[in-house]
Amino acid sequence: MERNADGRIRTTEWEDIQYKHGNKVGKYTTHEGELLAQRVKDANPNILLKVYDANEEKVRDKLARGGYDVDPAVTVDPDDIDDSDDDDALAAFRNKRMAELQRVAQTNVFGVVRNISGAEYVQEITDSSQQCWVVGIMIAQGHEGCDALLKVLQLVAMKHRDVKFVSLLAKEAVAKMPDRLLPCVVFYHKGSLVNQLTEITVWEDSKRCVSVEAAERVLSRVGVIKSEEDDDEDEDDFQKQFALRSGDAIRRK
Repeated sequence: MERNADGRIRTTEWEDIQYKHGNKVGKYTTHEGELLAQRVKDANPNILLKVYDANEEKVRDKLARGGYDVDPAVTVDPDDIDDSDDDDALAAFRNKRMAELQRVAQTNVFGVVRNISGAEYVQEITDSSQQCWVVGIMIAQGHEGCDALLKVLQLVAMKHRDVKFVSLLAKEAVAKMPDRLLPCVVFYHKGSLVNQLTEITVWEDSKRCVSVEAAERVLSRVGVIKSEEDDDEDEDDFQKQFALRSGDAIRRK
């Protein structure tokens, strides 16, 4: 990854033009968030230079709520107002906002499909699922269905950054896994295997194409993500065909 002396990611003019037209290429495919942060900083060079003043924020918010008897046409300097009373409403607002920021920070941590080894299965999949949903895709090199699904899940992972996506070679995780069952995708939550899907057909849409929309539909029905556009018309068929049964779990090494 090429970076300038100040640590900024260096992009080409072609990459910038493509991204401007909605095409993620080059470094925008893997470091979009950091590049956008660079743009924000460039547009607002003093964004991090202003020292946070708690009293200024408190006064500003209370003025917005009409909490002071002042002429709206007169500009009020926060330093000229002695506000020593405890503003419970503002404190509650601050606490709520801080909790929301912490929640976002805790969940917005993934965003990629990370490759792991079979030896890391328990730590990276089973144990990690205590904190969040983990989707593991077992693949084989050069397998057309695996390549298609992996490419789509990389895009899905960027949208649903609170879900952990990992990939690993099937031969390293499961003894004698037949290629006809690949890709094999396992879904873990709270330390347990919730579901397991084999073959590429379940990930295809009505046109037999593997797409982001089709993948999100499967993830929604398994319970990994929430979708406002769920189609319940064939939900029963989906559950009957793909719900994990006690004897269906593929035995790991």
